[in-house]
Amino acid sequence: MIDFAAMRKYQKRLGWTGGVNRRSVSEMVISFAIAMLRHIPAAQREVLSGTWRQHVGGLLSGRTVGILGCGFIGKDLVELLQPWNCTILANDILDFPDFYERYKVTPVGLEELLQRSDVVTLHVPLDKSTRNMISATRLALMKPSAILINAARGGLVDEAALKEMLVTKRLAAAAFDVFAVEPPQDQELLALPNFLVSPHIGGSAEEATLAMGRAAISGLDENAIPDATD
Repeated sequence: MIDFAAMRKYQKRLGWTGGVNRRSVSEMVISFAIAMLRHIPAAQREVLSGTWRQHVGGLLSGRTVGILGCGFIGKDLVELLQPWNCTILANDILDFPDFYERYKVTPVGLEELLQRSDVVTLHVPLDKSTRNMISATRLALMKPSAILINAARGGLVDEAALKEMLVTKRLAAAAFDVFAVEPPQDQELLALPNFLVSPHIGGSAEEATLAMGRAAISGLDENAIPDATD
């Protein structure tokens, strides 16, 4: 969202450290995936309403996880998933062959990622190319047993289409930390037992907040005028 051309024109310097809060977000993504695979939000609601029954869920271990966007957070998530023995698919506008080979990640097209994944997690910025990229048509490609996680940016997903998919059980579950409009206004979506919501807290771990503050302080000394490749 920074106008680099204007910064170059007026010789303004930028201090920036990428991915400072990546571990905060990637850990929450894993917690979302496990929570939805084990039906924890629905089970909690039932217990609070006086119903005590077992929910039979599934393991994250051995699942196919599709990561849309393999930048700082996507890569960190790949590393965290290694002990879970997951099949990891990735889609990104850039190629990272050395990283993919090291961590046994398979790069695939977006449609293939949606079709094959048990868990799809979004880690792309919001711009003209990504707005509403998970449309009704693309949501329909996902397995009925799949879970969609968005801890990236609101506006990437057609939320109305998502609600319809969750209500009709054409998609098993979703967990969102971000929305096109915040706070979200669709109370029907928020109330669904197969939907988990949090108030844009992906990067809000205490450790991440401290690291971001330190990075900002470092930027006072470590900065530069953006070059033409930025």
